[in-house]
Amino acid sequence: MIVSSNELQMLVLKACRGVGVPMGQAQEVAVALAESPQALGALLPHLALPMNPAKFDFSDGLTVQDAALLRDFSACADAAALGVKPVRLCGLAACDLAHALARSRGLSIAAEGADVVFTGPVPLPSQGARCSVVPEIWQQISRFAALTYVPETDASRLGGAGAGLSDND
Repeated sequence: MIVSSNELQMLVLKACRGVGVPMGQAQEVAVALAESPQALGALLPHLALPMNPAKFDFSDGLTVQDAALLRDFSACADAAALGVKPVRLCGLAACDLAHALARSRGLSIAAEGADVVFTGPVPLPSQGARCSVVPEIWQQISRFAALTYVPETDASRLGGAGAGLSDND
């Protein structure tokens, strides 16, 4: 299945927002996956994980316990870009999604045991126009994106959703 970069970004953005990822972080995930669409399959397990509060420890660099990759990666990338060393996300495997997020920010990561550690800068990737996506993965991500839809009821239409009670275009 061939989709445009924009289609991919919008679907990923909606899926992330559907599970409660803040808008800024959802946008970063969407951009990273548009630049590295081969990592799209790695998004699914992270969409299904609950986002519990993370613990940030700045006593020796930055160490994050109980991190949610979709929510907490950008704060760690900001710290790494500002020169904080070491920056470590504990208990998260260095999956394709984590590598895509790092590349999108011009950073590299490595696995140290069960942790992700930021290792340094890399050249920024170029964004492609179209990409190939596995249809089954697209459908699963579409289900998460559907969590953002407003229910179709008279009350929702009165509240401004859709075309209203009468659509006379």
